[in-house]
Amino acid sequence: MRTRPPSPRAVRIVALTCAFACTSLSLIACKAKSDAGEVALTDTAASAAATVVPTGDTAQPVAAPSAPEPAAAKTPAAKPSAAKPSAAEPAAAKPADAPAPPPVKTYPPFDPKASASTIGVIVYPKKEQTIEQQHFDENECFAWAKTNTGIDPTVPAAAQAAAAPVPKGGAVKGAAKGAVAGVAIGAAAGDAGKGAAIGAAAGGVAGRRGQKQTEKAAATDAQQQAASAEAQRQKKFADGFTVCMDGRNYSVSVK
Repeated sequence: MRTRPPSPRAVRIVALTCAFACTSLSLIACKAKSDAGEVALTDTAASAAATVVPTGDTAQPVAAPSAPEPAAAKTPAAKPSAAKPSAAEPAAAKPADAPAPPPVKTYPPFDPKASASTIGVIVYPKKEQTIEQQHFDENECFAWAKTNTGIDPTVPAAAQAAAAPVPKGGAVKGAAKGAVAGVAIGAAAGDAGKGAAIGAAAGGVAGRRGQKQTEKAAATDAQQQAASAEAQRQKKFADGFTVCMDGRNYSVSVK
């Protein structure tokens, strides 16, 4: 089948359309170039005006402003370091130091002869005192009681109650009484002299026995008086010791 060729009129319309399109594109391109050229000319004129400054009749060249150099790469700023205090500046306030422990207390040697056990006293600390502190207080109170009572419990009393004197001559008196009784008995028997001798002998024996019993009773009384006086002395000293220890926060009991 043969195709029909386009008519001349259609060909002309297509050709005109293409020519019109090309012309429009060319005008747009020329206008763009023209605008770019005007911008370049304006920059060149401004540079020339800046380089020549009229002074009177002559123009002196002025250095054209240089193009701005590219900014150097910014380096991160270093962090400010903490300023160290100088020697002249006072040091920063420091937290309060812990209080120093109290110094260790030293005690003199303990004297067991000047303690509570010597006088039969029991001591117990009320404030949880150490054994060293208790021994020290016992020695101190022992010396205090000794000074204030005038009694040393470790030494017996010098002056004791003297025993009542026992009368002597019990044997002589007994012999005399026996002789008198013997004379009476001998006279009745018919021999007074012999009776007196027998009576005197018997009376002497009885007198000596009575003398010994009297001396023994006197010695017993003297011992009892001395023991009672010593007990009173010890109690008086223990009372003074107790007062001192109670003042130092100890419970005291006498055995």
